[in-house]
Amino acid sequence: MVNKLTIRRYRPDDGPRVRDLHETAMRDADAYVPGVPDDDLESVTETFLETGGEFLVGELADRIVAMGAFRPVDESEYIATFVPDLVDAAVEVTRLRVAPDAQRRGYGRQIYRELEERARSRGVEQIVLDTRATQTAAQGLYDAEGFDAVRRERFDDFDDPVELIFYRKSIADDG
Repeated sequence: MVNKLTIRRYRPDDGPRVRDLHETAMRDADAYVPGVPDDDLESVTETFLETGGEFLVGELADRIVAMGAFRPVDESEYIATFVPDLVDAAVEVTRLRVAPDAQRRGYGRQIYRELEERARSRGVEQIVLDTRATQTAAQGLYDAEGFDAVRRERFDDFDDPVELIFYRKSIADDG
């Protein structure tokens, strides 16, 4: 199949392409905030891979067109403030992006499902995340994947206020 997405773990030489994809996708979604540092994207290995997390990229013909990550959540992180009843074995899914010219082909869903499977195989019981209220495509994906919206919060810390929706999903094995 010509448009088969190849999903693999992030490698250090992916850094510039990952940062470009992030900025391009966020600008396209009108969600890019210039001047806000993306320290986690500058240190993917340390932030995700060395902390029990994961960072995946999806390639088509050697071009990174999708990405996503998760990392463990602890009580000190901002998301724990907004998502009630977190379990100890929780991760935050973040940086789920698809290149604008590759959207609506299921690549974001494929990356998300692979992240969920890897999280489950590590004993994770709950996934949390947030997205901007304006990112309706992302909300549609999270709704379709079984997430529950648990809170909306407005932040006035930037030039333009930002409203975030916080989501939670249990992935605990029932058996």
